[in-house]
Amino acid sequence: MKKLETIDQNFIKTLLDNLPQNIEELSFPKDKNNKKTLELISLAEEKDLPISFNTGKKLSAIFKPSQIKDINFLEKLISQKENSLLLILDHVMDPQNVGSILRTALAANVDAVIVSKNRACHLTETVRKVSKGASEIIPFVIVNNIKYLLKNLKTLNFNILGCDGTAEKDYYECDYNLPTAIIMGSEGEGIKPNLKKDIDEMIRIPMNEQIESLNVSNACSVILFEARKQRI
Repeated sequence: MKKLETIDQNFIKTLLDNLPQNIEELSFPKDKNNKKTLELISLAEEKDLPISFNTGKKLSAIFKPSQIKDINFLEKLISQKENSLLLILDHVMDPQNVGSILRTALAANVDAVIVSKNRACHLTETVRKVSKGASEIIPFVIVNNIKYLLKNLKTLNFNILGCDGTAEKDYYECDYNLPTAIIMGSEGEGIKPNLKKDIDEMIRIPMNEQIESLNVSNACSVILFEARKQRI
């Protein structure tokens, strides 16, 4: 995969903190009076990374992007962790949403974000940019068939939850301390009917009746941080 560039300070900070070995070039403006820039320079020096200075005002990093993971990676991850928390996106197509979801998933200690090979937004440059660097840390897994994955997860005693506004159970009434897979559907269409047969519990986010639903990335935040709260 080709190397990528970011000029986002938060993205660069995430790389410096977590994956400095993936940074190939760092360039800072000569006029480096900005406090945030000075902090990044200091951190880069601590990591013993080569840095250069430019005459403009451009702060940038060239980095090796993370690789997409497959089902073999996911199976190994699950086998090595007793209590996995997985997020499955069913036909979520908007890269802005997927990028935001990755950032939330990393913050909430999700072990992997999973999408299907077809009719799904994958790990595009826009997704990476919106994620502010989370895309480089949290595993992003593409599988051929989500329904087949769900059947396998059930054999491993995963509790499979699906978010749907018509569900009767509120999201905070679930036990997230089990191995858990949470499925979020696309806005408008929701979770596909053929997947609902393999879901153990449908859950909803109770809200003011004057609004129909939350943006999928916002809904993910609500549910994932409930899961994190219970797991702390």
